Amino acid sequence: MIQRLQRVLRPSDPTARESGSSIIEVMVAMMVFAVMSVGIAYGIANTLQLTQTSRGRETAVALASEDIDMLRQTAAGSTTGIFDVVSARGEDNTTTVGGLTYQVDRKVSWVQSDGASGACGTSTGKLAYKSVVETVSWPNPRGGMSSTSMASAIAPSDAVTDPGYGTIIISVVDASGAPYPGVTISVAPVRGGAGSALAKAPLPTDAQGCSYAVNVAQGDYTVTANVPGGIDTEQKQPSSQSPISVTAGASAPVPFVYDQASTMAFQYAKTYNATVPANMVTVLSSPSGGLDTVTPWDTTSSTVRITSTTNPSPTVPVFPFTSGYTVIAGPYSNSLDRTKNCLSPNPASWTVPDAAGAVGVTPALVPAPAGGATEAQVMTGVLTVKGVKGRYITAVSSANPGPGDPGCAAGMTMRFPVAESDSVTLALPFGTWTISSGKSFGDTAKNEIASDPKNVTPVTPGSVNRKTALLVIDYDNTVTLDPRGQVR
Repeated sequence: MIQRLQRVLRPSDPTARESGSSIIEVMVAMMVFAVMSVGIAYGIANTLQLTQTSRGRETAVALASEDIDMLRQTAAGSTTGIFDVVSARGEDNTTTVGGLTYQVDRKVSWVQSDGASGACGTSTGKLAYKSVVETVSWPNPRGGMSSTSMASAIAPSDAVTDPGYGTIIISVVDASGAPYPGVTISVAPVRGGAGSALAKAPLPTDAQGCSYAVNVAQGDYTVTANVPGGIDTEQKQPSSQSPISVTAGASAPVPFVYDQASTMAFQYAKTYNATVPANMVTVLSSPSGGLDTVTPWDTTSSTVRITSTTNPSPTVPVFPFTSGYTVIAGPYSNSLDRTKNCLSPNPASWTVPDAAGAVGVTPALVPAPAGGATEAQVMTGVLTVKGVKGRYITAVSSANPGPGDPGCAAGMTMRFPVAESDSVTLALPFGTWTISSGKSFGDTAKNEIASDPKNVTPVTPGSVNRKTALLVIDYDNTVTLDPRGQVR
């Protein structure tokens, strides 16, 4: 054996002793070995990752199955257990297994007897069962997130509502369209109707913004949604819908859009310290909610005195539309019935250019953050009236609007408190006005322009239009307060 190794390691031929591999051959061999090693290493790493992914998916399926089993037990626990089967966000529903954090996102919706499906129930069909979709996600070893889904149906332990009764389905969302949990719901029969008081009051809205009144006798009902500081899209606190008709064997869906109110303060005719009419309303225009008329103060009092320096400013709670509001002083209306139109108060309605080529501009949008506060600078016309100390001033919109005035077919009458000095500065909605004064609130005994046009002077853009025999157009001794050219 030793001799054989010696012949291999030390050949007898001296020339063979100097033979061997060249450096190039060694480098090629090493490169081939490196390529093979990288492939083998990648294969091993890939196998480990696939194994980890497979293990993660098995864990995710087990977590989804466990969650569904828990929901089945909840639904079977009582006749009302099905109402406790609700959606859950993955961020709020996490489990850590093997060092990995799994998020279990649960989407639950009612399926009704007519096939309709929705978070709370959206049709008149009976509530049949709940559809559950579980989506479990976890970190992927290659980066990002992996996920898997599982769907199931969960039936209530018994019929949700007895055959001889109906169900009222209440859904509440906030200004963003997200479910609004924790809203108190009340259901009461309409007085004089066929409905009956509920044996059990509905619970506050759940995580999906849903609440239910079950075993409701046939008849008409008033459904109210309420939460401290809440308001609906019609600027109502609390929010009510009536009548809601309930029939046996069917559901009555009642959707609410409800959110925390934004407190809006109004400042009229900023910098002018002008007195605002005691009975003037303010219109809120929203791209999302249309027109709403609000009254920031008592409009029945003859002693109310509101100016741009009133502290604190008049305020109202408003629904927090994400689009904000355009605020208009006066009873603006763009009704399809032209006899009910009142376009003058809105500066944007003055579309005919004036002598300088200016047209009315849309007032700036005022934001309305939910639960927050905001201030609206409200555009108005401003004028001074002389010789009125101790008298009440009344402004009546003219049926013959001045040049460029789109008019107010519905008519406006603005009443001011008693003048405390001989000359007063007043704020009025844009438009064409007859200015009068008298000894009582709303008295129009004296026409200030007819008696002396110098009694009335526009402070903001406008003109005094006095009736004369030489004029072809009869303005009836009026003053036009014009938004064209006025700075917002």
